[in-house]
Amino acid sequence: MRPILFCYGTRPQAIKASRLLPALKRLGPVVSIDTGQHYDFELSTLLYQQLGLDEPARVLGVGSGPLPQQTAAILLGVDEIIREVGPRAVVVIGDTVSTLGSALAAAERRIPVVHVEAGLRSGDQYMAEEISRRVVDHLSALCCAPSEAAAARLDREAVPGRIVFTGDVAFDVLRGAGPAARAALGARDWPIPLDRPFALATLHRAELVDHPEPLAAVLDALATLPVPVLLPVHPRTRHSLERLGLVDRLRGPIHPLTPLGYLEAIALVERAAVVATDSGGIQREAYWLGTPCLTLRPETEWHETVTAGANRLIAPVSAATDLGPAVARLLAAPPRWQPTAYGSGDAADRIADAIQTLRK
Repeated sequence: MRPILFCYGTRPQAIKASRLLPALKRLGPVVSIDTGQHYDFELSTLLYQQLGLDEPARVLGVGSGPLPQQTAAILLGVDEIIREVGPRAVVVIGDTVSTLGSALAAAERRIPVVHVEAGLRSGDQYMAEEISRRVVDHLSALCCAPSEAAAARLDREAVPGRIVFTGDVAFDVLRGAGPAARAALGARDWPIPLDRPFALATLHRAELVDHPEPLAAVLDALATLPVPVLLPVHPRTRHSLERLGLVDRLRGPIHPLTPLGYLEAIALVERAAVVATDSGGIQREAYWLGTPCLTLRPETEWHETVTAGANRLIAPVSAATDLGPAVARLLAAPPRWQPTAYGSGDAADRIADAIQTLRK
């Protein structure tokens, strides 16, 4: 049987791969490719160790660089492997340059593309992730939507491929990680007591951390919060802080940390009184774990979290006036919601079942 080619390259994709890869393997041979878009130990290797993810068959090692350069390197690297192994389908996840480059390589060779996390839209047509989502959805033979709303959106857009509501693979992973996450939390020393209220903040998107005004505004707002703030510093953010001369903004209640593994991260999300983030993954993890979230973006592709009352959008430029009062309200009266929008935790198996129906 011709193999399935499974392509991923970032921390969130590796997390989902830990559950999706075993489901794909029950369909037959799988050749997995890590593009190397994330290459720091904490952002890749540690995840393999914590989640028991099998080592990939191939590592492209594209690293960082301008978006066109990354896309071209991934397209060329995946194309070479496609010519070598002759896959029956190429499975991609999400909205990154790894997603786009791999899907373009498959489409060029007329190999069916399976898009996991299809149908998401933020409304910002110039954001790199939004471009990837839209292009890959319309190239795909099978669109696996994480929510009913995403599936309906694909139907309205009349994408040419088959649309299936599968739920979110990230929820599959989270459901099985609780005991290990709590153990990982206890195995590390923290700069604050975790049995008292604290905020968890993460910042990594280019739109926020590559520019001095929004980054300074968010850091200054975090520095005024009435509770300690744990801030794992992403490599991109660390570089920007140094380049922009903003390291001194890590002051007051802000406690910078080295990047976290997946297990420690979700344990902190669960323990935190509130989360402030620009991460799509953490928005959903907070939603599932019952922790109020403030998303430091003017838009989100995870609309269901906002509708449920679990998430509120705060534009970085408004952080100075909006973030502190929003945190105070959440500390005083935490909201409650039912986290039912993204399936029941069996998304990987649903995706595998849908792939099985593709023409061999």
